[in-house]
Amino acid sequence: MKNHLTLFLILSFAVLFSCRSSKDLIYLKDAANNEIIHGLPAEYILKTGDILYISIKSISPEVNLLFNPESNMEVNSGMGYQKYATPSGAYLYGFEVDTEGNIKLPMLGKIKISDVSLSQVESVVQKKTDEFLKDAIVKVKLLNFKVTVTGEVRNPGTYYNYNNSITVIEALALANGNTDFASIKEIMVVRPFPEGNKTYILDLSYKSIYLSEAFYLQPNDYVIVQPDKYKNFQLNSQAYSLFLSSLSMLLAVLGFVLK
Repeated sequence: MKNHLTLFLILSFAVLFSCRSSKDLIYLKDAANNEIIHGLPAEYILKTGDILYISIKSISPEVNLLFNPESNMEVNSGMGYQKYATPSGAYLYGFEVDTEGNIKLPMLGKIKISDVSLSQVESVVQKKTDEFLKDAIVKVKLLNFKVTVTGEVRNPGTYYNYNNSITVIEALALANGNTDFASIKEIMVVRPFPEGNKTYILDLSYKSIYLSEAFYLQPNDYVIVQPDKYKNFQLNSQAYSLFLSSLSMLLAVLGFVLK
């Protein structure tokens, strides 16, 4: 009887101490009130296959049609910027960086933008435009800024970002947050480079995350939320509880019989 009781106590303590604390799911738990946390996004360098939205506008509607042939389609169809809001639209109507690092624009021809950062490309196109037009305004946006979020999140998938930057926390929010089984101490970011993929392991529970070069995501990054080490135990907790209840009842019956 004593051995059965010992077994029961061991299993009970195993269930108790395998339960997760809510503290395991708290982001930036060491951040203080009114604290300023510094972090800067790394410059993204444009590369072959990137797709850009480019608008060149002057005070002359006729000139605008020459430098922006697609703008006539926008007026006639009423689509406007909506046609760029899907991956297929971006591919059809955007300007792709070719294998030589160039983009080819109406009237302006080829412009070399390889090794140019995303923040600088607008000024590069503006400089070329100024050779042909006076007081024209150039606007450039990256259309293929996508990140893939998978693992222990509620809505895994590929998400497009139309801002100049996006953080890991923002990417998780796009995926509707992490699940209760997530380990926020083991968020993996996989980043493609010409020489291969580089991996980063981030711990979102501490403010030092802002210092990581992977906190600000770059186009085509993968964010993988790893499961907590107790996930399998938590998924089977109902079965364990049923087993313990049955064992408890059996021990009670044995105790009554052996009296």
